[in-house]
Amino acid sequence: MKRLVLLAVLAAFVFGTAATASAADIKATGAYVFEFVWKDQSFQDSSNDSKFDVYQRLRTKFEFVANENLKGVLYTEAGTSTWGQDPKNGSDITNWTLKAGYIDFNWPGTQQNIKVGHFGVALPAAVGGSIIQDDEAPAVMLSGPITDNVSYLASWVRSDKAGVERNESSMDLWIGALPVTFDGVSVTPFFAIGGIGDNYTTGDAGSALGGLRAFNATTSEEVDSAWWAGVAFELTMFDPFVFKADVNYGRLDADEDTGDMSGWYAAASFAYTGWDFMTPELFFAYTSGEDGNGTSDLESERMPILSNDWALGSFFFGGDWGLEGSIDSENDGSGMGFWVVGLSLKDISFFEGLKHTVHVLYAQGTNDESILDAGYTGNNSVKFGKTLLEDDSIVEIDLNTEYTIYDELTAYVELGWISADWDSKWEDQGIDTEDEAYKVSMGLAYEF
Repeated sequence: MKRLVLLAVLAAFVFGTAATASAADIKATGAYVFEFVWKDQSFQDSSNDSKFDVYQRLRTKFEFVANENLKGVLYTEAGTSTWGQDPKNGSDITNWTLKAGYIDFNWPGTQQNIKVGHFGVALPAAVGGSIIQDDEAPAVMLSGPITDNVSYLASWVRSDKAGVERNESSMDLWIGALPVTFDGVSVTPFFAIGGIGDNYTTGDAGSALGGLRAFNATTSEEVDSAWWAGVAFELTMFDPFVFKADVNYGRLDADEDTGDMSGWYAAASFAYTGWDFMTPELFFAYTSGEDGNGTSDLESERMPILSNDWALGSFFFGGDWGLEGSIDSENDGSGMGFWVVGLSLKDISFFEGLKHTVHVLYAQGTNDESILDAGYTGNNSVKFGKTLLEDDSIVEIDLNTEYTIYDELTAYVELGWISADWDSKWEDQGIDTEDEAYKVSMGLAYEF
């Protein structure tokens, strides 16, 4: 009997030790956001859009940490949901999704990092985020240092698979970047090459390329290739003066000219960080637009995008604190073709826990009005209120406030107003245009 007891104790000890050795520390973080929004942002008198809605989104990230070199991540999201929608009728409140799930580890004895799974993939950017790609995607990514000043990033991304039965109808993305950093200056050149399946068409590309393709392309044209290149630059050696810049170019080629796209983007910002109570920043951005020859040479002059998270200001181009408080929340590419200049006064603070930010910007389109001659109605790449023609312009003023209730709980209030001047050609398309838009957004964010 004593032997049986001893064997049982030894077995418990062995199994307990094994369980301890294989156990992982669990770290939970997340962001629970609730937003109350009053808005009128359709720029149409006849719009029936709801003027007041309440939104919520619940994100929770679990990190299963084996050691400093190995962890698994599970990132879930519920929402964004709209209060008052009946779950039985398809409300987003039941829309629990996997935002990310991956393994993250360093190769033993090195600083070379490997990620495998579904996680955030962003191309290098210095101003406003990447206008090409900044979103979760299934991928394999390798990164690490080469020297003290030079590192690398290489990734394969499965951007799109158009159908289960069509194994060749897919788009892969091969990304490479070479960050170079010295005291006071950093330069990151990058490239991204699309590996296109034989049966991949411009219709399939609508899901992978931000919903954007040449405005008069059919859905049956096979895509031959796609690629992007650019550089992100940051200069801090003259601190407290900080200069940042981006230059990007992208091209998509199809079997027919109506599916071709090529264009470029440039942005710059200049900030002064020497004040404790405020950080002023000047910014500028430009994206190429349709040149007016679309009905003759058939090629689109707007840069193709993938799935971005780019914003300047906090209303027309995105950038709001919450969930549905900006016009460009879709980021579907139809807004490409513009230039914008503005001033931000960030983190204005005279009292502890209370901050304000002011944005003032002017934007104008770079798309020739002839894109409407090709047919506006139902065209996914031309949307009134987002696509800016050369004679379209907007002035935006934002006043945003945040108050820290606890370290983890923040209250937000955002006020936004836009005055627009629209080309009369929109009215020729039967659109009852309106020249103003506004929003009042307020809510809570619990980040833990």
